[in-house]
Amino acid sequence: MSSPSYYIWPGQVYFGFGAAGRVGAEARAEGARHVFVLADPGVVKAGLIEPVLASLVAAGVSHTLYDQVEPNPSTTSVDAAVSAFRESAADLIVGIGGGSGLDTAKAVRMVAGGPPEGRVAEYAYRMGDKARPHPKALPPYIAIPTTAGTGAEVTPWAVITDAADKFKFGVGGPRSVPTMAIIDPELMLTLPAFLTAATGMDALTHCIEAYVSTNDNPVLDPMILHGIELAGRALPAAVARGDNRAARYDMAQAAYIGGVAISSKWLGACHSLAHQLSGFANVQHGLANSIMLPHQMAYSLLGAYERYARVGAALGVPAEGSLRQSAERAVEAVRQLAVDAGLPTRLRDVGVTEAMIKPMAKLSYTVDLNWWTNPRSVNEDAMEALYRAAF
Repeated sequence: MSSPSYYIWPGQVYFGFGAAGRVGAEARAEGARHVFVLADPGVVKAGLIEPVLASLVAAGVSHTLYDQVEPNPSTTSVDAAVSAFRESAADLIVGIGGGSGLDTAKAVRMVAGGPPEGRVAEYAYRMGDKARPHPKALPPYIAIPTTAGTGAEVTPWAVITDAADKFKFGVGGPRSVPTMAIIDPELMLTLPAFLTAATGMDALTHCIEAYVSTNDNPVLDPMILHGIELAGRALPAAVARGDNRAARYDMAQAAYIGGVAISSKWLGACHSLAHQLSGFANVQHGLANSIMLPHQMAYSLLGAYERYARVGAALGVPAEGSLRQSAERAVEAVRQLAVDAGLPTRLRDVGVTEAMIKPMAKLSYTVDLNWWTNPRSVNEDAMEALYRAAF
């Protein structure tokens, strides 16, 4: 028999068109007097923050807007945001944006709940290192995604980049799950095609890696397969027409499901590989996953033929031939989905050089933790071979 399963579930979730209008009332219900709103400049420029701010004003809740969130947030940018939060004297955090915005807000919340001198790097998960204990008393946090990808609105971790050593690390734990997620597909209708495709492939990667993970959480399996089906069906439509409301709704749901899935089942070698691509070559995270996922799947088939065959079925692959053939067709279906979405499929085409491969392979195995639950064991040589296959 397997060991006991462990589940991390999100707190309150509001989902649907127009949900962003609830933020003011929910902040007031939490007893907030002043709200610290984090966003990146692109979210502000696109006007996506307006319904959030309007809702706070309508509810009579004052706010401070911090719009200096950066892509692939660094330790420096997070620590600066922590200082701004403390200066604002806010008692609730609202994070709005893609994974970078939501992760920055999550990290700010955690560090702000600890000692005044704390820095985000002190909470890093690194193999062999002892992180500062997770604070117990955290300010409430409402997460509002503007992309359908990371699922960060319901996950317990944030991914931060240490610019000095080009390494992405995780911070967080069960207490870091946002107090509330407000998921409004209306905020995603104007997302450009590239970001729609890249973040959508991130959501798909979460669902697939979680489904084949060695963590056994059978209660989640039907939900995860539904997420895979949603992403496979809706992503091409959302890329083709950004204003396709049904496709945006389904992709937002797929991303949410992916977030719940990885919170309890973890990930796999694809994410260990993808994180280094962002750290070394600043490859957008979803794109990094999209490039590496077919290669990681092909390598991992030996450990999970039946599960990969079910992934293929969820993606609409005909159930023909042997179990192995069905699993192999799942790999091709994922590869074709990335091509149909217009994404690059080779590392050399996204700024990665051959000289980066060995140091990335070393970090992906010796420091990143995500491969622990990969269905087929890996080592540093295997990681290097996967990079070279994708190069």
